Amino acid sequence: MSRKTAQRKHDLTADSAQKELVKLIQSFSYGHHLHTVFSDFVEMSALAISNSADRAQFEAREKRYLEIAGKYKREEVERFPQMLGLLIESFEQRVGVIRKETAVGLPVSGGLTDVLGETYMMLGLGNDRAGQFFTPYSVSRMMSMMLIGDVGAEVERRGFLRVHEPACGAGGMVIAAADSILAAGHNFQQVMHATCIDIDPCCVHMTYVQLSLLHIPATIVHGNALSMEVWGTWYTPAHILGGWTFKLRRRLEADLLRATVAAEREPEVEQAGTSPAWSEGPVLAETEPSDLTVLEREPLQVATPTSTASRDAMSLADLFEQSLSSGARERTVFDTIDQLTLF
Repeated sequence: MSRKTAQRKHDLTADSAQKELVKLIQSFSYGHHLHTVFSDFVEMSALAISNSADRAQFEAREKRYLEIAGKYKREEVERFPQMLGLLIESFEQRVGVIRKETAVGLPVSGGLTDVLGETYMMLGLGNDRAGQFFTPYSVSRMMSMMLIGDVGAEVERRGFLRVHEPACGAGGMVIAAADSILAAGHNFQQVMHATCIDIDPCCVHMTYVQLSLLHIPATIVHGNALSMEVWGTWYTPAHILGGWTFKLRRRLEADLLRATVAAEREPEVEQAGTSPAWSEGPVLAETEPSDLTVLEREPLQVATPTSTASRDAMSLADLFEQSLSSGARERTVFDTIDQLTLF
């Protein structure tokens, strides 16, 4: 999408809060480059949100926040919380439309949108030489409606949906997935978890801010999905408060257990030369492992899977989560209690 096209779209579709947000960002143009102002705005917003929930990274991120604020005059610093307030207001207006539609029994028409991504492109901040173009939200939503599938069946079978975005940009595709899940009659805040990856720190911060404001459980990774390098991680408040670290670990362990048992049974099937009764349905459909069975497995089997079946069962998001936890000490119940003292 060119800047002129983004400008025309902004003029037609932006709400009042989004228009005021753009004007406030542009007010810095007399003394600062707009890209620097926008990047600092989303990073400071991300740091403020993270420090309200993620105690483990508080000190380093508070230091970074003060470092960014030191670049601006006092009256300029005061505009940043105003800009965050306008972004929150923009999302509140859109969520308000959805609530009205739901209250009168109308189908949800897709009230959410990628506010920061649209603003970024409208201001002409995209890097054309690096091939950085954000997908228009209407296209993202169309793709999500085509790919999301039967939400109810997946939630019934596995408890929740996982969304993986290896080049997340501003998080528009994940927001579109949440929009589609909501249109299907489910609360995306409860039945979806997203793992988002991007090499650009500004994109990481945009995604983190927007998914946090929508209370979407997510892990946002500043890293390279091709080389599997990781430079930083951001956990949304919904991820921390909802205990999603435990939920994801338990699901991964269950997936690895299914894959391992299935791999062990394959030689028996080949040797017998007959198809067992369970091969006609889902693997372990009648022998689903209990939570107790899963939790009693050694953590090493999850952290360093060696069998082909185990590796095949792990998704890109699982591999990134493995790289994040490798070398770090295991979180204890005392860490969890300490984390919750903020609330």
